Amino acid sequence: MKKLLITLILMSVLPATLRSDDDIAREINLNSVDVRIRSLDITPEASIYKDILSVSFDASGICTFYIEDSFGATVYTGAFPADGMEYSYNLSGIGEGLFRLVIDGPGNMYEGYFTM
Repeated sequence: MKKLLITLILMSVLPATLRSDDDIAREINLNSVDVRIRSLDITPEASIYKDILSVSFDASGICTFYIEDSFGATVYTGAFPADGMEYSYNLSGIGEGLFRLVIDGPGNMYEGYFTM
């Protein structure tokens, strides 16, 4: 219920320029949500352009990720190596709306929100 309330609030305050109805690639601001070790925090990078999600992480290991819709249902899962390279995923089948991207990387978990 708390996630739904936050999602509804975010959707109501997002200006039209932040919604994905244009041709601008947008960075997804990722924040650490689960600190398991104390170290220098290197944050993964993610962006969305139309239906293509691009992610990268300059660390070592394997990252898993999932995307939730505004109701908290997982609509996409994937994995990529944390080797600094950029990896792209076609999200054309997940629909429209506000989504939550969660990346579980080496040492931390990161989350960010985007619209499609």
